[in-house]
Amino acid sequence: MSSASIACRQHPRELAGWQCQSCGASLCPECAVGRRVQTVELVGCGLCGGDTEVLHLHRDVVPFTRRLRKAWRYPFSAAGLQLLVALSIFLGMVGWLAENSFLVMRPPLIAFYGGLFWATFFGLVRETARGDTSLDIPDFSDIFRDALLPGLRGLLVFLVAGLPSLVYGLWAHPGGSAKLDMFAWFIQWRMPPGLTADPVFWLLVGVGCLWLPMGLLLAASEHPVSHMLNPAMVLRLARGLGSDYLVACAALAGLLVVHGAAHVLAVAVRALGLVFISRFLAEAITLVVPFLAAHVLGLLLYVRGDRVGYGEPSDYVAPVLGNAQPSRGSAPLGGAGVQRDTPAREAESPGEETPGAPVGADERLAALALAVGGRDVARALELYAALEQLPAARVPSEHHLFIGQAAAVEGNFPLAVTALERAADVAPDSPTAPRALVMLARVLGERMNDAARAEEVYQYVQHRYPDTQAARFASERSRPRPD
Repeated sequence: MSSASIACRQHPRELAGWQCQSCGASLCPECAVGRRVQTVELVGCGLCGGDTEVLHLHRDVVPFTRRLRKAWRYPFSAAGLQLLVALSIFLGMVGWLAENSFLVMRPPLIAFYGGLFWATFFGLVRETARGDTSLDIPDFSDIFRDALLPGLRGLLVFLVAGLPSLVYGLWAHPGGSAKLDMFAWFIQWRMPPGLTADPVFWLLVGVGCLWLPMGLLLAASEHPVSHMLNPAMVLRLARGLGSDYLVACAALAGLLVVHGAAHVLAVAVRALGLVFISRFLAEAITLVVPFLAAHVLGLLLYVRGDRVGYGEPSDYVAPVLGNAQPSRGSAPLGGAGVQRDTPAREAESPGEETPGAPVGADERLAALALAVGGRDVARALELYAALEQLPAARVPSEHHLFIGQAAAVEGNFPLAVTALERAADVAPDSPTAPRALVMLARVLGERMNDAARAEEVYQYVQHRYPDTQAARFASERSRPRPD
C-alpha cells in the first residue's frame, strides 16, 4: 500500500486508519465516527455515513534492508547481554567438563554442548520471526527434544551444505594422503594440493553457501529433513523470499569474516589462562556473531515469512494506526439520530424477533453468509451481534472464525474470544477448530495479558490436534509442563 493511499482525504498530512466502503474516502480519527451495536464497536464514515474497513500495512512496508541497519544492536540489548552471559557460562561449564571427564563421557557432553548452542540459535530465529526480542534461554525440560534434536538438526544442515564439495574433493583427488588432507581441510581449513584451482569444487562450495541460510531457516522452523534435501522446494522457497534472501546471504557472509576474527581473539583470550574466566570470555566473544546471524534469519522470516507459508497471513499485517479509535462517536446504530434503510435493521425493533422466530433468524443467517463471503467486516459484525441469542451451532464455524478474526483486528477482544471459542465448539473435528484455538490463545496472551489461560489453550491444542500446523505453532509458543 503506497503512502498516498493511507493519507486522509480531508487531512492529507494525517495518516488514515479506515477507508469508507461507500465513498472510498480514507479517514483519519477526526474524520471517522465511532458506532456501537450492543457489545460491538464499529467505525463509520464521518463524510457519508457509510461503513468502513480498517486499513492495514504489511510488515514489508519497512524493507528488510532497512531493518538490517539496526540489527547489530540485537546482542547488546539488556536482554541480549543477559542471555549472552548465561549461555557463555553454560557452554563454558559443559566444555570444561568435556575436556576433563573420562573418555567415555566426552561424546554425550560434546553432543549436549552442540545441542545447547543450536537450541538457542534456532530459538532466537523463531523469536525474531514472531517479533519477540525477549531473548529467553530455552527451557531444557526434555533433553532430547530441547537440546539433542536441535543439535542434530544443526549438524545436518552443515553436513548437507559441505558434503557435495567434500565428496567431490575426495573423488577428484584420490589417494590416502589426499583424503587425509581433505579431512584436515574440512576440520582445520587446510586445503589439499591442486584443489584451490578446481572450478567445480568452488562451484559446489558456492552452491553450499547459498543453500546454507535456507537450510538453517528450514531447521529453525522444524521442517522435515526431506524438505532440506528437496532442491525444487528449496528453490521455490528462495524465490518466495525474493532478493531479500540474497541480501541475507551477503549479510551472513560478512558476519562469517567477523566470526573468524572473533575466533582469533578468543584463542588469544584462552591463552591468558585465567582459569574459568578465560573460557567464559572466549565463549562470549564467539557467541556474538551467531546471535546476529540468528537475528538476520529471523528478520527475513518476520518480513517475508508469509511468502513461504510461515505462520498465518494475518500475522504479517497490522492496522496503520494500531489501536487508535475515532475522535468522535455517534448514537448506537438503530438509535435516535441514525437512520439505516436496511431490512436487517428494520426487523430489529423490540419484541419483533426472538430465538423462536426462525424466519427473521434465517434471513439474518443468510445475510451473514453474504457478508462473510464478501469480506464485509462491518456488516458481518453488525449481523453477528443481532444473532447473539441464537444457539452457536446455528452459525457455521467458518463464520464464527471470521468474526473472531475481524473482532481481534478491530480491538474488540471480548467479542473475539467469544466467537473463537464458538468456532472451536460447534465443529471440533473440522480444520477450523485448531486455527480458531490458536488465534484464541494469541488474543488471550498477547492482547488481554491472560498468559495462564492462553497457556491452557496452547496445551489443549497440542493434546487434541497433534501433528497439525496449529499444534506445532502452539508448541513454539507454550512452555512444556513438568512431568
